[in-house]
Amino acid sequence: MSAGAGTLGGRIRWAVQQLWAGERRGAGVGILLAALAPAEASFRLIAGARNAWYDRAPPPPTPVAVVSVGNLVAGGTGKTPVVRWLRERHAASGGRAAVVCRGYGGDEAAMYRRWFGDDHVFADPSRAQGVREAWERGCDLAILDDGFQHRRVHRDLDILLVAAEDPLRVRLFPRGPYREPLSAARRATHVLVTRRSAPRTALEAWRAVLVQAAPTAPVLQAEMEMGEWIDLAGAPAEPPRGDILAVSAIARPREFQQGLRGLLPTAAVEPAAFADHHPYSRRDVDALLARRAGRTVVCTEKDAVKLAAFPELAPHCVAVGFRVVGELPEPLGSAFADAGRQRCASP
Repeated sequence: MSAGAGTLGGRIRWAVQQLWAGERRGAGVGILLAALAPAEASFRLIAGARNAWYDRAPPPPTPVAVVSVGNLVAGGTGKTPVVRWLRERHAASGGRAAVVCRGYGGDEAAMYRRWFGDDHVFADPSRAQGVREAWERGCDLAILDDGFQHRRVHRDLDILLVAAEDPLRVRLFPRGPYREPLSAARRATHVLVTRRSAPRTALEAWRAVLVQAAPTAPVLQAEMEMGEWIDLAGAPAEPPRGDILAVSAIARPREFQQGLRGLLPTAAVEPAAFADHHPYSRRDVDALLARRAGRTVVCTEKDAVKLAAFPELAPHCVAVGFRVVGELPEPLGSAFADAGRQRCASP
């Protein structure tokens, strides 16, 4: 086990994530997956009934244009970098876009506030309330983070992200990481396949599948690239020298570690992975400092906003994140620009 998860709940989340990623094998895993099949079938029925209800009773238009960015799996498709990509492009054209998120785990909301300021980030379990607050603050566009399953809010664009690293075999909760079956992709106005470390053959395989699953939506792609070193406070920093201890509490720690090996090919990378959204404690930080042994601690941007609360770690730690490379692909670019210019009438 890597750095582990600390609490019992964290250890359970870590074990589940490893199971979903296929990193646990053996007869026991097969038995467990078979035992979870009835629960998966129940979850599928509930998800289907919920979607049927929203299909019959869609939400009313909002007072501001809304663009949703979401996925089918539990984390790890690049939603946060894509939201940043969209928001920065809208700002470059003179617009004022807000990011509306649930605030689960606290790390995404804190990172968005670091990037965009408090006046442009609204964290509320009620996304509808967050959208209304964005409109009241004078924003002309609301970007919903992780909004694909949050169907209580009307959206002008519904962008579905699928990572090339996602498993092609779709297993729903609790047998796998999928929150909906692949057929849900037909709700999307645009499908964006993101790629970090997967081979291009995996990307093309997903494109072929999604063209069938979402026949009315353009299936586009976006490359994710690791770069831009910062310190725990968010200021520019120099890349680390020598070996590193790779700390992460994200859904896909393996992609983070592979990205570091690509950026720092001469460095030995030792993973210290926690469960996704893990709340770091002083005990965790003390253990990391004891384990560091003269190496630089490298974390993700998402982890940096939480680890910044521990100043004793700051001299020994730098962060790095993923960015989307290039411009918005057509026809998403045109559709996004049109959405940003729209302003719906008050409901």
